[in-house]
Amino acid sequence: MTDATKAGQGTVAKGLTLIYAQILPVMAIVSLFPAIPKLFAEFGSNPNAGFLIPAIVTAPSLCAALFAPLAGIIADRYGRRRSFIGGMALYVLAGLVPLFVADLGLIIASRAVLGIAEAFAITISSALIGDYFGDQRHRWTAWVGVATSVVGTGLIAAGGALADISWRGPFCIYLAAIPGLIMALLFIDEPRPTASAQGTTRRQLAFPWKEALLIGTVTLISSVLYYVEPLNIARVLDAKGAGSSTEIGLIQAATSLTYIAGAFLYRRLHHWRIGGLLGLAALLIGAGQLVIGLGPTWQIVSMGAAIQQLGGGMVIPALLAWGQAILPLEQRGRGMGIWATAFFSGTFACGAVVALATSLTGGLTPAMTALGVVTLVFALLARLIPAGTRPTRTVNS
Repeated sequence: MTDATKAGQGTVAKGLTLIYAQILPVMAIVSLFPAIPKLFAEFGSNPNAGFLIPAIVTAPSLCAALFAPLAGIIADRYGRRRSFIGGMALYVLAGLVPLFVADLGLIIASRAVLGIAEAFAITISSALIGDYFGDQRHRWTAWVGVATSVVGTGLIAAGGALADISWRGPFCIYLAAIPGLIMALLFIDEPRPTASAQGTTRRQLAFPWKEALLIGTVTLISSVLYYVEPLNIARVLDAKGAGSSTEIGLIQAATSLTYIAGAFLYRRLHHWRIGGLLGLAALLIGAGQLVIGLGPTWQIVSMGAAIQQLGGGMVIPALLAWGQAILPLEQRGRGMGIWATAFFSGTFACGAVVALATSLTGGLTPAMTALGVVTLVFALLARLIPAGTRPTRTVNS
């Protein structure tokens, strides 16, 4: 019997709702990138502005990383639907707070709460994709990659236009979370438990720590290696004379189109073992990094970025579907919470890794080359990653 049969019927409306939730972390970060100068102009007189204003952008991801496991535990214990809807509602409320307050401390506090809401939305939506769609989960995880890439590009443009109106302008984008909340209320229901859970009285499934830690470790490494390019490519293009910030942004948008191709490539190859999928993704990412690091002109650097994004488009769908496949429904929320913590932690660790590599190699460009070599080594080692199996043992409670 497939997961889809056991867990409940997945529908297009449910799938679209869960993809909508997966976009929220992107909304929390990229929509504010263009507003950072305006935020400094508004709050620059604060003696701690150099730390506090960037925290407006980074606080949600940090809190999402910290609270994702707790969100998964709550969802497994008290129900996916109510936890998911609660997280979506909290996201709307916290996201709109900066429209009504002008105190920097309150704004950062609201962003921290937004991150907690994000933890619930991303963790539970990841679990529900596996709950609803079972053996067809790969179709929806691939669309997650496509949607985040397309929407992310659009949000940067929208954030810039709204920032020209006011520093508060980009926070209006959080109104777009309201349709996601309405969709959750209309379409999300509680997955039916598996037969093993229905027959359990005083016993419960033992939490699959071995599988969860494997997922978390591989996800953390993959996240760090993937984010090297997105977080640093603008600086490399600028150093190679690519032009103004607007021109560099357009180049980034163009190269990110191959990310979508990578997500569809994953759909074609989803039947491969996780080691093969991540190995191919790392090969493309590493090769792209080498071209970026060694390219003499911004045109060649852009070609490297396109190659890197092709591999990057495979990473999130492959990791999501893998975690959903080897975690049992009854504990999938908790397990995907560990996945989310590992993935978001990678965004923070990546900055430190690049800084260390820059210090050791003497510059950002040689650091990109060195990290490309590291990624190619990971591509070779990825085939050693065990596929993992879904545990079925039980323990007495």
